[in-house]
Amino acid sequence: MEITWGPLFVGGLLAGWGVAVPLGAIGLLLVREALAGGFRAGAAAALAVATVDGLYCAAAVLLGAAAAPVIASWGAAPALCAGLILVMLGAHGLLRRRGPALAADRGRRPSAPGRVFLTFAGLTAINPATLLYFTALTAALPPSLGLEVAPLVFVAGALVASLAWQLVLVAVGAVWGGRIGERGQVILSTCGYGLVVVLGAAAVIAALGALV
Repeated sequence: MEITWGPLFVGGLLAGWGVAVPLGAIGLLLVREALAGGFRAGAAAALAVATVDGLYCAAAVLLGAAAAPVIASWGAAPALCAGLILVMLGAHGLLRRRGPALAADRGRRPSAPGRVFLTFAGLTAINPATLLYFTALTAALPPSLGLEVAPLVFVAGALVASLAWQLVLVAVGAVWGGRIGERGQVILSTCGYGLVVVLGAAAVIAALGALV
C-alpha cells in the first residue's frame, strides 16, 4: 500500500491543535509566564508543554500499534467508540469552557528557563486527558492513512502543531497578555473543543459508513 506522508502529517497537525487549542489551566499559565518573565521564559514553558504532548502522542501510537492486530479483527467498532469518546471529550470541554480571568502578573520575578521547563513539563504530564485524547484519536484514524507505516510523521505533526500554538500563547502573553479577557478565553476554548468534536464526528461518520 502506497502511503502519502502529507495527509498523515496534516492529521498529526489537527490532532496536536485539537489537544492544544482549548485554553485551560496550562494555556493560562503559559500566558502568565510570558507576561511576567518575557518571551524567553514563556518559550521554555511552551517547549515543555509541546514535548510532553509529543511524548503522549508517541505513546498512544505505540499502544495502538501493539493492539492493531486485535483491533482490526473487531471491524469498525473500535473506530466508532473512539470517535464517540472524542465527541464526548469535546462536548464536555464546551460545557465547562469558561475559565478564570487572566490576572495581571507583570512585575513578578522571572524564573530560570530550565526551572520553567521542568515545572511546565510536570504540570502537563500529570494530565491523563492528553493521553486519553491521543489514544482515542489514533484508534479512530482510518487504516488507509498509514499510521502503522510512518507513525513518526503523525507524531511530528502533533508536536509541531502543539509547539506552534503554545508559542502563539507565549507571544500573546509577552506582548499584550494583560488584555486578553474572559471573552477571549471563551472564544479560544470554544474553537479548540469544537475541533475535537468535529474530529470525533468525522470518525463516527466514517465508522458508520463502514458498517453499512
